[in-house]
Amino acid sequence: MKINDLMMGYYRNGLFDGVVLVSEKGQVIYNKALGLADREWNIPMTVDTKFKIGSVSKVFTAFLILQLVQDGRLSLDGTIADYLPDYAGKQKDRITIRHLLTHTSGVLNSLEPGEEAVKERLHHGLRDLIRYAEGADLVCEPGKEFHYSNFGYSILACIAEKVTGRPFGDLLEEKIFAPVGMHDTREYSDLRIEERLARGYEYKLLTGYENAAYFDASYAAGCGGLISTAEDLFKWHLAFLAGRLLSSPFKESMAEPLKPSPYGNGLEIRTLARGGSGDSLTIAEHSGSVNGFGSYMGQILQDTSLVVVLKNSRSDTYISPAYAPAIGREILSILSGEEVRPPRKSIARHVGLVLGTEGIERALAEYDRVKKDDPGGFSFDESELNALGIELMFRFKRIDEAVRIFEVNMIEFPRSYNAYDSYAYALREKKDYPNSMKYYRKGLEILEKFPGDNRGESVRRDAEKAREWIREMEGTPGSAGPAESRHPR
Repeated sequence: MKINDLMMGYYRNGLFDGVVLVSEKGQVIYNKALGLADREWNIPMTVDTKFKIGSVSKVFTAFLILQLVQDGRLSLDGTIADYLPDYAGKQKDRITIRHLLTHTSGVLNSLEPGEEAVKERLHHGLRDLIRYAEGADLVCEPGKEFHYSNFGYSILACIAEKVTGRPFGDLLEEKIFAPVGMHDTREYSDLRIEERLARGYEYKLLTGYENAAYFDASYAAGCGGLISTAEDLFKWHLAFLAGRLLSSPFKESMAEPLKPSPYGNGLEIRTLARGGSGDSLTIAEHSGSVNGFGSYMGQILQDTSLVVVLKNSRSDTYISPAYAPAIGREILSILSGEEVRPPRKSIARHVGLVLGTEGIERALAEYDRVKKDDPGGFSFDESELNALGIELMFRFKRIDEAVRIFEVNMIEFPRSYNAYDSYAYALREKKDYPNSMKYYRKGLEILEKFPGDNRGESVRRDAEKAREWIREMEGTPGSAGPAESRHPR
């Protein structure tokens, strides 16, 4: 099966530990657990492993809110002021339930990363949590623009508590999870012992897997605080399709985007080309990410297919991150008839780990060894080492090692303008202006000589910038005189 080939490719390449479930017309056609639920105890993943599902939780917050609208307890056109009179945020009398559901409220999404890294470790009550939104300016006028908002969904949870007098987690259990039979889905509590809950991990480019930083689930109440299993999400999918808990108009509104938002009332809507047919499919989906976990749930509305991807790791690198939604959308493409190639191992990811743990010389030797002994097992595209050099230079400020990596890439791809451009840029950052100018000029010569190998608007822009920097460096003290020749390894 093509889906299994794809997932085994991710697993063998060290890019996936988790569970994938795929169904068509209400029948499960693929349900597989891969990798480890706990790396320290070497505990294997099982199909009933629980995961923190991050923002996929928003689907259930939206579903609950629509149930309350259906019951007459709320109105989609009701405002924050109608239900939370003591809310002190801006334009509370204009921001509606519909705005909050579709991320068109203008309410703050999240705190700045530094502040959030502190606050997410602290326990919050729901009312305390939404005070962060109360004290912030709106990012747009209500209803005018799409701006994703975590705090907007926390406000929805607070409204649900206010109008019912019931705790948000209890409402989810009573109105959704218990009726559907989702016995492994609930608001996560750090104090509760959870059987079969996966440990969460972060992959670092230079050091490999680490335990995820602590995150108090109360900080994500309403917007990302649930745990679940792939099978429970499938149960909800069946109940959703059958209209068991939500009548058709409200159910359909979840998958009807409200312009200018790509969201309906709780689900993001996108189109997917159907392989070879010229038409397209409509996908209703949501993804999630929280410390150590990634998640995705996507439905093809035309044929009710479902894809669930749950991971217990995230990548703190742009090199082969294997995001859960990217994997899920590849599976949807397979279902629609598209050809999807299983991933190859990333030589940049492999070399980056050796560099971080054993040093640059060992990393370059390992590159040579792998290229000789296993050339078909890895991706050796020009973009690989270029991406590694960029992360070393900009994220880790390890410019000398970045220069060495760019240098190898330039030798490996002598007809690539981008390889010369990156190397010259790194030399410029080191204030080695003579050699920077030398290799910028070599790159421009390559561009003129091999235009077919160097197409694209980004190449044109980079070349224009290179000419500008050459002119700047020509007038820089110390730039005169012939550039010294560099002799690669």
